[in-house]
Amino acid sequence: MFRSAILAATLSLASGAFAQTPPRPLIDGAALVAAPAQNSAAVAADRLAMRPAVSAYRLAQARADQPFSPWSAMRPVLGPDFTEARFPRTARVFSTVLPAFGLPINAAKEAYARRRPFLEMEGVTQCDAPDERLAASGSFPSGHAAGGWAWSLVLAELVPSRADALLARGRDYGDSRVICGFHYPSDVEAGRTIASAALAPLHADPAFRHQLDEARRELARVYRD
Repeated sequence: MFRSAILAATLSLASGAFAQTPPRPLIDGAALVAAPAQNSAAVAADRLAMRPAVSAYRLAQARADQPFSPWSAMRPVLGPDFTEARFPRTARVFSTVLPAFGLPINAAKEAYARRRPFLEMEGVTQCDAPDERLAASGSFPSGHAAGGWAWSLVLAELVPSRADALLARGRDYGDSRVICGFHYPSDVEAGRTIASAALAPLHADPAFRHQLDEARRELARVYRD
């Protein structure tokens, strides 16, 4: 199972502990993105964006987006039957994708050690109170945003009839971290950059392409429109 074999057993995103397979990242996350310099215009823009006015519905969605899971993240588009148990070949793709972006995200977090907005600013947290592990982990880049974007890119390729909705969902999943007060906008954008870069070399791997083909056939049995 994806959760037990990869996500829950070997990954704690909030604490920055990613699965250690493959043994080294395919890309250098810390070199690919750079946290905004102190007292820069980018930092000022980040801080101004940290109290977004959102509807009660959007705030509820941001709260629902807190679990780090492709199944819950993409369920608003693919429905309640989008589960790991029903789509094991798709789960295998997610298991391959996770360390590909997770390791460079973790390396960048360690390199920049940016403090999260709820530690730097008052009154920004709108979701559940962050726990100690989240507070101790780096804000830049956002692992949730990387995950949401990576999952949406993969699923848009596998279910092209729903590509627009899937990509919008992946974007919104990352934006929820700003609404909740857990990340700055630049953290989210950097996460998406790393996700996109991490997926590119995977497509050169015949084994990964075979996984995609199997997942595409599996999903096509349900998502035909």
